[in-house]
Amino acid sequence: MQNSALCLLIALLLLITPSALGQWLTQRVALQPGWNAVHLEVKPEPGGCEQVFAGQPVQSVWKWNRRFSTIQFTVDPDTLLPESPDWLVWLPPSDPRAFLSRLGALQANQAYLIKVAPNAAPFTLTIKGRIVPPRIEWFPNGLNLVGFPVHPNNPPTFAEFFKFTPEIDTSRGYANELYRLDTRGIGQRIVQPARDRMQRGVAYWIGCAQAPTRLSALHVTPGSPDGLDFGSLFTRKEYTVKNTHPTESRTVRLRQRASEIPPLAGGFPELAGPVPLAYLARNASNLWAWGEFPEAGLSRTLAPGDEWRLWLGVRRRDFAPYVAQGTNGATYQSLLEITDGAESLLVRVPVVARKPAAMGAALLSGVSGEPAAHHEDEGLWVGSATLDEVNVPAYPSADMQGTPAAASFRLLVHVDAYGQARLLQRVVLAWDPTLTDAPHTNGTYAVYADDRAVPTEATDVKRIDSVAFPVMAPVALSGSLSNALTGTVTVAFDAPTNPFLHRYHPMHDNKNWDFESYTNAVETRTIARNLTLTFDAVTNTSASPYYGVDQLSGVYQETLTGLRAQPVLVRGAFSLERISRINQLQGIIP
Repeated sequence: MQNSALCLLIALLLLITPSALGQWLTQRVALQPGWNAVHLEVKPEPGGCEQVFAGQPVQSVWKWNRRFSTIQFTVDPDTLLPESPDWLVWLPPSDPRAFLSRLGALQANQAYLIKVAPNAAPFTLTIKGRIVPPRIEWFPNGLNLVGFPVHPNNPPTFAEFFKFTPEIDTSRGYANELYRLDTRGIGQRIVQPARDRMQRGVAYWIGCAQAPTRLSALHVTPGSPDGLDFGSLFTRKEYTVKNTHPTESRTVRLRQRASEIPPLAGGFPELAGPVPLAYLARNASNLWAWGEFPEAGLSRTLAPGDEWRLWLGVRRRDFAPYVAQGTNGATYQSLLEITDGAESLLVRVPVVARKPAAMGAALLSGVSGEPAAHHEDEGLWVGSATLDEVNVPAYPSADMQGTPAAASFRLLVHVDAYGQARLLQRVVLAWDPTLTDAPHTNGTYAVYADDRAVPTEATDVKRIDSVAFPVMAPVALSGSLSNALTGTVTVAFDAPTNPFLHRYHPMHDNKNWDFESYTNAVETRTIARNLTLTFDAVTNTSASPYYGVDQLSGVYQETLTGLRAQPVLVRGAFSLERISRINQLQGIIP
């Protein structure tokens, strides 16, 4: 069970690249006088060797240069020369040969040889940096200087770790191609791999005839090469965990941990708080449902050949309030720790999410031009309203009565980059090759408020409309999707859709005896439909990452005047779902 999570580590190492924003962790590297082979799991910030080793008794730092050699270590470190093309070296400024330094900055997922002054006392190098999921790039037919994502609590032996890696043979005793480096710089062959345990943060020389395809029976495939970076738009991410062992079960555990505070220097986004996660799983009724990621984490035992397909989502509505103090913005950051049941292996995956950028002051002040940023509610929302209550003349206007049957109709709402919501009667989505402004050089999808504005060159054209509203230009709504939207749809006395207007009835055609149209409402009435969409308060009762972000619901109420002497009130429920984040409405024709 001790190397049960290894491919979970290794698949995450092979397929996940570091997030550009990073989640922060302090790695502590114990250094002894003499030579040390270390493995960094974080990208130091600042990463320059002069900053990392400032004030420390470090005489040199070496990194294998893959461009010139496929064998990482075949000689005694004391014979290394700064001029060697097979190695990149850093020498402190006090060294007369410092001008030969070619190693500028330290990277994550890399192994280094660090030589400490022989007369120095042992010390711990504290390195704060961005966490990077482990990744191993193997070179066959030679020795690889690599570190491994083992758990410090109960690290596995070399034999346990490579049990399911036929490309690496640990059974040959004194012929094993496994080495550790002692402080004298001498490579010591590991002849008892079933006894010796691996250490986190330490690099070893491992020989292989060919690159291993996986290092464990537990195989993990992330759904994204960028790790769990939800950005400002993504709602969920996926990865799968499969136990490929033919006879034994394997246990996987996932826990969410807090990120450390980013460095003040370097221009990094501030830490706004942890990422509120949700996970998708079957409930007691065997139905798929979202739940909040538990504080104690998730655990599953996989039978032989079993696969765990895990969906993780970000609950954006539960972002902790945060106002950035500087000019670098802020992101929500966490770490996802993945271990096996025996806690012999440990991989850390960065998790990051952020709110959409706020509107610029110039745009908010009414300056014309394309929006430079986005509104969190922007896009096209499509849904329906179901009315099941109406007032009656025999009762006070506020006394609503249930209807024998509900009436349903479609709702279309578009929100632009400024947060302005508009009620639509119809909308067209199409690929428009004529929209070639940067960054869209070959066209892009666009949203049109009127099908007459869709260019003839457009393709993949789809129209959505609502028969409950008259053919009309978009109606501006006041308010926001976080509270309520209100607006008025007016049916003019002479509109073709006015129910009082009859073209061939002399008492209802709104014309005089000479068949001349009146300029005002004489035989017909103007009808006003005052709409209110009151959105449900977004609470923690639903763990779905979509609700409150891409799914909304609430109470629909409409007051109609002009149909009878007293206003007609109707009420019911509505729901909306965001189907597009295109924030610009093209072709508004009155």
